[in-house]
Order: sequence, then C-alpha cells, then structure tokens
Amino acid sequence: MYLARTTLERHTRFSIRSTYRDGSVLRSRTVFDLGTDPSRFIVYPGGRGYYFDEAMEEELRSQGLDPTQDEMDQIFWEFLDPEIKRAINGFQRTSRKGATGGDTTGERVHIFDRRRVHYLKFAQTDQRNLARMPAKLFRHLNGKSRDEIEQCFLSEERILKRHELKRYVCTIFDLLPAFREISRRFTAQPLQSDAVRDSMDHAFIDAVCRLADDRVFWKGTHAAPVLQEYLVRYVIFYFDNEFPIRSPLEGFLNDFMNRHRRYVPPKKVRLSMEEAGRLFKTDWKTLERMDAKTLTKLYRRQALRHHPDQGGDKKKFIRLTALYKHLMQRKC
Repeated sequence: MYLARTTLERHTRFSIRSTYRDGSVLRSRTVFDLGTDPSRFIVYPGGRGYYFDEAMEEELRSQGLDPTQDEMDQIFWEFLDPEIKRAINGFQRTSRKGATGGDTTGERVHIFDRRRVHYLKFAQTDQRNLARMPAKLFRHLNGKSRDEIEQCFLSEERILKRHELKRYVCTIFDLLPAFREISRRFTAQPLQSDAVRDSMDHAFIDAVCRLADDRVFWKGTHAAPVLQEYLVRYVIFYFDNEFPIRSPLEGFLNDFMNRHRRYVPPKKVRLSMEEAGRLFKTDWKTLERMDAKTLTKLYRRQALRHHPDQGGDKKKFIRLTALYKHLMQRKC
C-alpha cells in the first residue's frame, strides 16, 4: 500500500492505493479515499498515543488487505503530530519496502527511472557512469506498479529547489549530451541564443512524446487520451523555469572548493563496531552478518531498555540509536 496524491484545480486529494499482480503485469487500485485532509483519520486518545480510524482499517481488511502498524505509519507519517513523530522517530525504518507486488524476477528498472534516481541521489548532470551504478541503488522501485513508482518520485522530487528544476528535467530526458554548449553554460551564463533555445525545446518535446508512447514504461496502466498527468509536471518544470545564473568566478570557486574538500568526522560521532557489540549485547561480527529485520528487532529490545522514559541511560540510548542508523545504512 502507498499514499497517492492527485491535484485538481489547485486542490490536492489523497488516497490509499495498492499494487497487485495481474498475471505478469503489476497494476494499482485505489482502496480508500482520504480526501483533502488525511489527518482526520488519525485519532489521539491522549498523551503520545494514537491509532488510526477503525472504519478505515475495516474497509481495508474487507478488500483483502491487512496493513501492519509500520505500513500505516509510513502512509500517514507526514500527517502525524510533530511531537509524536519526534518521540517515535528512532523506531522507524527509513528504507521503503521494495517488494509490494510479489516476485520481481526478470523485471528491469527503466532507464528513465534510473536517471531520476541517479540525479535525486547525487545531483549530477553527468550520468555517463549510470550503467555502472549498483543494482541496490534502484531496488526500492522493484515490485512496484508504474503508478506507485510515479507517486514515489512525486514525493522524492519535493527536495528539489526551484532553480534546479530545469536542469533536473534536461538530465532525466537525456538532453544534455546533444547540447554540450548548454551543459558548459550551467556554471557560467544562462541560455542567450534563441536558436539554441528553440532547438532544445523541440528536443524536449520529442523526448516527452517518445516516453508517452513507450508502452514498456507505462505497462500496467491505461492508455491516456492526452499527455499522462505524471508527464505534465515535467513540461511545467521545463517551460516555467530557467537555468540558474552563475558568474564565471562563482563557478571557479565552487569547483576549487569541491576538488579540495575533505570531510573528517569528529571523534564523538566515529562509530565503533566493538562499541555496537557491547550496546547490542552481541558479537560485532554477528551484527555485520545480521539482516535488517533481525537488527531492527534487536535494536527495539535494547532501545526499550535504555530509553530515558523507562529509566534508562540517555547517553547510551542516543549512542545506541546512532549505531543502529549507521548499521542500517550499511545494509541498505
């Protein structure tokens, strides 16, 4: 299950959708309409407790779904009370489930999805090394329908600043290799030549049309009579924004700093596997081999033991949480 957003006349409506397998195809269906305010389905009985509307959960169960607390938390996370989010944040899994649609054998991540993930992860326009990127970088897209994948990108693209939008679109539609002049000017001046602008505009429209007609990409969705809603946003990103204006001196200074930047973490945050072994009450080699699910269970047991609200040591709890996050990042 996942949270889906639909914008109509400047109003955003939310719904819970589910990916399911239909033969060899992954499709999606709406299982519950949340309206414009999903927070009304969260009930706060008092203190830091909360639960979700029972009628909603009953409706989900009637459709063959049996969501766990973690799944519901993930769907409603952004609508939870900030104080409660702060209190339970250390117990949340930061990685998303990748296999919502069952077996993913034989499925490949589309090149357009790969470009988007690469840019959102590294903010680089140069994607010549894309083919050498490890498969785990894209595995959070496995087992998802096209609709769920697009909703995932809708959420992730919210980190982009306005001045990044046009550069992002040109990168993911692979326009830059054909326009070396434009690529060079990213660190200097904005586009000045009308001929270059027109040429790039036509190339962009052609790229959008090719993707709109790519049935492999839109597998599992219904054919749209007009341009798909998920592509419309990229047309808006492209034509409503300009490339960032930067002086040659600023580009030179940034390039110099990036080439000479070194990061040495302070001693207080350097993580030690031996220390992790002591706090988790197990051998550090076992922690290295432990899968993410088992590690999370172990962390929750130790977190309850060291949590200040349970009479535990605050410093040990903070250190335990930092070690847990570090270990999880290494396993993802």
